[in-house]
Amino acid sequence: DQPRSRGLGDVYKRQLLGHASVLTVTANGVETSPVVRGIWVLENILGTPPSPPPPDVEPLEPDTRGATTIRDQLKKHRSAQACADCHAKIDPLGFALEFFDPIGGYREFYPGAGSVNSRKRGNPIDGTGEMPSGETFADESGLKQMLLGRKDRFAHTLTEKLMVYATGREMTFRDRSEISEISEAGEADQYGLRDLVTSVVSSEIFQKR
Repeated sequence: DQPRSRGLGDVYKRQLLGHASVLTVTANGVETSPVVRGIWVLENILGTPPSPPPPDVEPLEPDTRGATTIRDQLKKHRSAQACADCHAKIDPLGFALEFFDPIGGYREFYPGAGSVNSRKRGNPIDGTGEMPSGETFADESGLKQMLLGRKDRFAHTLTEKLMVYATGREMTFRDRSEISEISEAGEADQYGLRDLVTSVVSSEIFQKR
């Protein structure tokens, strides 16, 4: 018998969100940003990318001196109503991943004031978050548990991204129906990854690419 196709739940259990490649690509090599990491989760896990920021809003500049926490800076940033709605969805996801430094190492404190490379302890990491739905979590483990309740969204997002990779083009509204059918069919197979790949290459979208 062939081994059972690995399910998408295993992808979470194998530390997708804690993988160094993901954590490095969502940082700049020196500092982390809950905003960048939160957007990555929305785009690549949930398939619900936020709207672009308004052109008249100043970008957030990290306080490398450690005088204020990133949470305090984002709280002030959200005082602009144009930013509040999107950041309510973005920031909690990113805060939970602040326990990981720019190259994926686990940490409980930010670097001390004076240098981002300082070995002196700075402010403690606060990974708590509350989503607009009212769901709360205290760290990346709680975030993963929340995301496990959205495996259908992850399956749909992964199906679409596999289609983009396989066909070399962006998906359009004409492709939505078949993508939904493929991702929903995966539920009966407990979201087997191997079966999902097989379904993608057997699809009409791929065959007529």
